[in-house]
Amino acid sequence: MPRNLARAMAQALHADGVTTIYGVPGGGPNLEMVGAAHEFGIDFVLAHGETAACIMASTHGRLTGGVGIALVTRGPGLTSAINGLAQATLDRSPLVLISDSVPQEQSARTAHQRLDQVAAAAPVTKWSGVLGSRDPGAAVAAAVALARSAPQGAVHLAFDPTQPGDMPPDPPLADPSEAKDRDRARNLIAAARRPVIIVGLDALAASTTIRAAVEGAGVPFLVTYEAKGIVPDSSPHHAGFFTGVAAEMPLLTAADVIIGIGLDSVEPMPGPWPHAAEVVLLHSHHVETTYFGNPTLVVGDYESLIPDVLPTLTGTWPDGYDRPALAAGLMELAGSAPLRPQDVVAIAHERCPEALITVDAGAHMLVAMPLWRSAAPNDVLISNGLATMGFALPAAIAAAIARPDRKVICFVGDGGLGMVLAELEVLSRRSLDVTVIVFNDASLTLIKLKQGDAQGGTAAVGYSPISFAGIATAMGIDSATVRDGDEFRGALDRSKGRPFLIDASINASDYKDVMKLARG
Repeated sequence: MPRNLARAMAQALHADGVTTIYGVPGGGPNLEMVGAAHEFGIDFVLAHGETAACIMASTHGRLTGGVGIALVTRGPGLTSAINGLAQATLDRSPLVLISDSVPQEQSARTAHQRLDQVAAAAPVTKWSGVLGSRDPGAAVAAAVALARSAPQGAVHLAFDPTQPGDMPPDPPLADPSEAKDRDRARNLIAAARRPVIIVGLDALAASTTIRAAVEGAGVPFLVTYEAKGIVPDSSPHHAGFFTGVAAEMPLLTAADVIIGIGLDSVEPMPGPWPHAAEVVLLHSHHVETTYFGNPTLVVGDYESLIPDVLPTLTGTWPDGYDRPALAAGLMELAGSAPLRPQDVVAIAHERCPEALITVDAGAHMLVAMPLWRSAAPNDVLISNGLATMGFALPAAIAAAIARPDRKVICFVGDGGLGMVLAELEVLSRRSLDVTVIVFNDASLTLIKLKQGDAQGGTAAVGYSPISFAGIATAMGIDSATVRDGDEFRGALDRSKGRPFLIDASINASDYKDVMKLARG
């Protein structure tokens, strides 16, 4: 019966330490699941959209060190969650999505909402299968373990008490590299005179060890967007971001060995790998390496890899190596309006330096990422592997629930906020300490900057002006529209300790020079 299966599911989640489920139920077995979770003291956060619920859940899992759980209904519930599944999988965040389904015993006569949901979810998950009557507690525990195992990602379970169900596979065991690969890596690093380190998102799992090693190496290092904060931005050898674009090219071109620690090819922008330097990749598990040419991949536990390989680092970079000064360069750019995009980030950091921030995809990320100074991993959350718009607001909601002691700031463009606008109501209903800052320029600015002749013109990238402050007020959230720095500072001061939205009027033309400086 659905009730028995729902209770077994909830009991297994409770035993694994799950405290919160996010979702959009559709009646029937979905509500049985919510009710069973309530019996075990598991909170249910009602979202407005299924993808947003998945983003909330995977973010919650990432921040708590557990796994995020999302719940949706059959048919459109599952199909609407697909982007959320892809976000978790490509951004390496742990998620288990449980969907209702047309029961197998009824499928021969019931066509309404009947889809092969297991097959639909399979391409965007680590595994997709049926949660049925056979040992459901073990199946849920296995799904959680698989989602949490490296590389973290999404797992889907289709709830159907009329089937025995499937058992998720055991997480694959990391196969440590052979001694010859370690020897080669050690020799390349020992011979390096101009080494550069790139820290990637897999390093989050051993951030304390890796931070100490990178800071102790005394050589320039770059970080990917999702690795921001593993080594503090204030470190004297911090040389900016590795994103696969022009800003970091001079440093990497001058290097004779490039050392990737936890570097995943899902992170950089698509493009060529033009560097002649030898590449050594240290990773906790086997990953794709083709992007980086013909690197030496060394797989193993970071706690043993780092002391075994990195102590041979003896770089002799001159004091004046070409270190990108992106943050300073951004602040020096002239603006066409009283409030530049970079002013928004700089003033927010000035007023709320300890905040946890979420950053949406869009032109504003080109100023938010380099200008926000972070000192710890997961202080800055961004969708990088999928780079999906509509990430920042759901992620901010989950961050405020998972870390109630932290102020949360959501940096989002008008396009991204438009995709998840209804989720503002969750902020109001839950009274979350989140300040949503909208870079409002009535356009898809990042796409507009890439647009050429005969590519649709304004109709392809422009919106009508929208008062997001007015919409927030209608949803029970205090708000302000700001046009200069003084107005913005005042709004930030009023935003503390409660849901708040700041509608920042930005001139899209100010991003032209930002784009040139950040990406070339």
